[in-house]
Amino acid sequence: SISSSCSSNKRLQMKIAVYSPNWIGDSVLALSFIRCLRVSYPKAEIYIFCKEWVSGIYENNPNINKIYCFKNEALKSFKGTIRAGLKIRKIKLDQFYTLTDSFRSALVLCISGSSKTIGYNSQMRSIFLTHSINTPNSKIHRSKKYLGLLDNMAGPNVIPNIYITKEEKKWGIEEIERLGMKNPVGLSPFSVSDQRTIPNAEIIRWLQNSKKEYLIFGSKSDIQKVKSLLSSLKRLSVKSLCGNYTLRKSIILISLCKFTLAADSGLGHISAALGIPTISFF
Repeated sequence: SISSSCSSNKRLQMKIAVYSPNWIGDSVLALSFIRCLRVSYPKAEIYIFCKEWVSGIYENNPNINKIYCFKNEALKSFKGTIRAGLKIRKIKLDQFYTLTDSFRSALVLCISGSSKTIGYNSQMRSIFLTHSINTPNSKIHRSKKYLGLLDNMAGPNVIPNIYITKEEKKWGIEEIERLGMKNPVGLSPFSVSDQRTIPNAEIIRWLQNSKKEYLIFGSKSDIQKVKSLLSSLKRLSVKSLCGNYTLRKSIILISLCKFTLAADSGLGHISAALGIPTISFF
């Protein structure tokens, strides 16, 4: 249980923010940190600051009070970074954690005016942090690295969870029926890295003569890749959803899959965090 893994000391109501990782998979792993943060500060208002494309991971999470999204373009320039920090300043934060190792995130924390800013001391950014933590010398799982920013966190093992509402589940069931499917298997073969993408030939070998239904998940950038794959799977019940839905709606549909076959990707992490049996190929 969480209570055995995370500090549960009662705190006065505080305003605490978390600067989210920028990648989908890393944002999923950040959910364990947020869950423990809520247990450590049960009465606090917890805010998430994230890029738009990962915001769907945090929606409807009972551990989060509010999500602030920023367009990628808004943080690319120095002026944009300053504006983001000044916008956050209005909240009057007590604590602000950054889960990324970027110089830019630490600058945003500093400008925010938070009483306490916490992050790892990478990229010579300690000057912007009130509490600069030494980066672990040995390789550790990213989720444990995040948890290392919290006090009294001695090797916890907290599984990340993504939450789906009843209304979202109802929409998902209706959408899968509209797609002509009943009990599909999720397939997420693509990755931002070509080296981690599952080769089409391998997928074809797996699925040949299969009687199951398959939904292929991916982004708009995967559309051309999936066209080539579908041309070799015409005899099977396979449909591509690449680029057809927002991340949040894709999450809902993945939550209704029988199981998932995935590359080492953000969508594979999402499936596992939804409690769906997931096999990820590294």
